[in-house]
Amino acid sequence: MNEQSIVMISSTAQDLPDYRDQVKDACLRTSMFPKMMEQLPALDADAIEASLALVDEADVYLGVFAHRYGYIPDGYDISITQMEYERAVERKIPRLIFLMSDDVPVLPKDVDKGDAAVKLDALKARLKKEHVVDFFESPKDLRGLALHSLNEIKKQLDDAITDGKTSGEVLSANLHHVSAIPKKPEPYIAHPYTLLQVKGLIGRKPELEMLTDWITKPEFEDTTIFNIVAIGGMGKSALTWTWFNDIAPQETKLAGRVWWSFYESDATFENFVTRTLAYVCGCSLEELKDMPLVDQQNALLNALNKEPYLLVLDGLERILIAYARQDAAFISDTTALDDKTDNIVAGAQGLPQSAAQSFIGKHQLRKTADVRAGQFLRKLAQIRNSRILVSTRLYPADLQVPSGQPSPGCSALFLEGLSDQDALDLWSAYGAKGSREAMLPIFRTVDKHPLLIQLLAYEVAEFRDAPGDFDGWCAANPDFNPFDLPLVQVQSGVLEHTLRGLSGAELRTLHVVAGFRMPAGMETLKALLIRSSGDDHSPQQPFATLKELDRSLTALEDRGLLGWDRRANRYDLHPIVRGVVWRGLEDAVRGDIYGSLRRHFEAMPMINYSEVECAEDLTPAIELFNSLIGLGNYEDAYTIFRDRLYKATLYRLSANRLLVELLERLFPDGLDALAPLSSAPMQAFALNALAQGYQLSGRPGAAVQPFELAHEIYVREDNQKYLSIILCNISDTLRLSGALYRAEATAKTALVINRNRKDRLREGASLPWLGSILSQSGMYEEAEIALQRALR
Repeated sequence: MNEQSIVMISSTAQDLPDYRDQVKDACLRTSMFPKMMEQLPALDADAIEASLALVDEADVYLGVFAHRYGYIPDGYDISITQMEYERAVERKIPRLIFLMSDDVPVLPKDVDKGDAAVKLDALKARLKKEHVVDFFESPKDLRGLALHSLNEIKKQLDDAITDGKTSGEVLSANLHHVSAIPKKPEPYIAHPYTLLQVKGLIGRKPELEMLTDWITKPEFEDTTIFNIVAIGGMGKSALTWTWFNDIAPQETKLAGRVWWSFYESDATFENFVTRTLAYVCGCSLEELKDMPLVDQQNALLNALNKEPYLLVLDGLERILIAYARQDAAFISDTTALDDKTDNIVAGAQGLPQSAAQSFIGKHQLRKTADVRAGQFLRKLAQIRNSRILVSTRLYPADLQVPSGQPSPGCSALFLEGLSDQDALDLWSAYGAKGSREAMLPIFRTVDKHPLLIQLLAYEVAEFRDAPGDFDGWCAANPDFNPFDLPLVQVQSGVLEHTLRGLSGAELRTLHVVAGFRMPAGMETLKALLIRSSGDDHSPQQPFATLKELDRSLTALEDRGLLGWDRRANRYDLHPIVRGVVWRGLEDAVRGDIYGSLRRHFEAMPMINYSEVECAEDLTPAIELFNSLIGLGNYEDAYTIFRDRLYKATLYRLSANRLLVELLERLFPDGLDALAPLSSAPMQAFALNALAQGYQLSGRPGAAVQPFELAHEIYVREDNQKYLSIILCNISDTLRLSGALYRAEATAKTALVINRNRKDRLREGASLPWLGSILSQSGMYEEAEIALQRALR
């Protein structure tokens, strides 16, 4: 279903705020959009019109009734609440009715007396007569009842809207959530941040003030790009999200604001340019679809120079070589960049120890995987009227000069752990206790890492024997000892103790979400975790109802292990949580989860390559490919790539970096070893396709080795047809690398093979390669002869 069904929530407002919030979340959890009149603007005919308009827009009416009848406007005999119900009856839309149980204790002020009570009793009697009503005893009880009813209604609405589409097509359509692009100055939040601490951002006052100084103080007027750099879990995104929403718009006048997160599955560099340009220029995506990317970049730069905008690029490391890979969601900072970094130099520059890898280490891995993205970042640093805030695990090498310093127009803040007081405040905010003298040494063992403190605090606060008592919790967990351990081991230890408090069903939920490379939608989780009616209980599908799944998701959210994007109804894990959880699973459990994902994505329709319009169209095939890789089923993964992904990425989209990311996973032991495939032609095809991806993404030097390995296979197999093709590919790669003599000899060898085979088509195709090499070598007459012969 592409558009969400609208649910009008009708109730008296002042006595039921907690209940209304729970119903609103139930709507969002079922991918339905809630509408309600929280506070009527005025108790008159305008309010009546506004309320009834909400009912007119709705697909479903949901009424919640307690012990108040509601406001009766002057000149009317019934309340606005009853008017809303009457309009829903008139429109004949589905109506869900929930009544508060008489056993629920309420305040006297929330109970009507006199004529209002009589009218309320009459309305309730009518509701019971016309509907099967549900009685609730608490806000959470109401949420569960609403979830069940809304889920049943949604099935009916979906069946009517999908118009013959299969369930696989509906699930496929929900894999991505593309935010509508608003009109400026309303902010364009392409991908809302959902992993903020449950209690909101705690502390970080100096960092917030520094960001404010950056856009208000003259001494920062030459700093266009401000980079916040830190390892995962330090709170980069939480800090920038809070400042972007709550502080920046109050401090300076802006033409518009954009929040873009590269953690999202559709958040490619190309999409960022196109959608941001559509926002700043006020045009539609349809108007830009035929505009070349380089023209879009120039138009965006001009717009950013003309008016003041604030752009936040969250998770920029995902477009750097170190993290631009299909399994990026599962890797840790120490995996992406090893420990062989010169910390002494970092210290000499006055940087924190943790900044060594992020700023001066592994220069090549910190470059953008797409050369165009690096060029664009450098141009962004030169604009003067707008500001770009970057959060990243690694400082982009494209924003450094050869000496290692930030490029002109750029600056960096290397985010360290919380201050002592902020760490204590975060600890107590979750209900955990402990003296300053006792807790600070513990916090220092985890570098006062916000995420780890939060997770541990929740676990201690929920300790049944002594809630919030850290000493009591430690006595019950004698194996918890964070002292004298590297941070990565402390992370694993804290998360391990956090996971002990989860039920089997909650663990299964966490494991399934961890198995995704991208946020998982509710429809997908329902398909994977809720068993069909009548099926036996199984650990793989531990829930019988949506209500049970909702309870599990809520518990994981409360702990800070899971983030919920309410707008898109999708669920994600913090990269650190996902990495530690996934690495801690036994192979059998991983295999089980990959098997579930395989079955899920196999049920989705695979689009023909000629109909592919964007990389998102390939998501089901990509997810199936990755699931098969996870299962170690390389041959089936190869088949999916060959039949569903190769032509689309290479010819249809020129998505060469994506092609490389996919194919590199077919070589688990690196390129020094062949792919674990059963036949030589399959191995050669994979090598050739990988080399094409390297060459066409601007890395011809990296293409030489896989091309030559494929050449060796074709020589052994005496496959003359494909031998000539691979020789042409090698010659072009050598030409691009500057090895013109070898390139010419290789192209002539391919030409001889085709002539000996009397293959006129291949001879004609190989001549242009030779002509290009001869022309580049300055042999223009010979080049013209080769090219003219190719035309004949």
